[in-house]
Amino acid sequence: MEAEHGQGAMMSSGQLPVGFRFMPTDKELVTHYLMNKVFDRPVPAAEAIQDIDATQFYSTHPKNLVTFSCGEREWFFFIHEDDENCSASAQGRRNIRVVGNGVGFWKPNGSENPIHNEDGNVYASKIFLTYFSGSLRKAKKTHWKMVEYHLHSDSHTEEEYQEKRMGIGPTERGKDNGL
Repeated sequence: MEAEHGQGAMMSSGQLPVGFRFMPTDKELVTHYLMNKVFDRPVPAAEAIQDIDATQFYSTHPKNLVTFSCGEREWFFFIHEDDENCSASAQGRRNIRVVGNGVGFWKPNGSENPIHNEDGNVYASKIFLTYFSGSLRKAKKTHWKMVEYHLHSDSHTEEEYQEKRMGIGPTERGKDNGL
């Protein structure tokens, strides 16, 4: 009876069972999700991470990118980078990313943090960003936060990596219900 109830508690279309939360560590996000996605390998629990083009992601207010349900405060995105966004990545991802027609911007907080593999080599990095509403001159800090993870190109063959650059970004809304 319990097994039946457990199976009945599964959400449709292969999603996580009811009550389970998607809470991967940095290494899990990079190794099991980002690397698999970049190199066209199966991604576990793929429906937990939305695919989105960088141009669309960085032209839309974060509240318009997510679906609010069940009190969720964190969403995950595979952000497919085009040449323009790749050049920003090449500059250390320290750039402010203006959203839409100046409705706001994502601003990096601090410097990139390295993520090391089992051998102690850096194979990815992460950077924290905060969303501000308004223009650069009249900015208002919001409760939206994001962590971007990127693979380092020197830790993979150049041919494989150049073909498909992307990052993964958990986006989180803070405790305030406002923007």
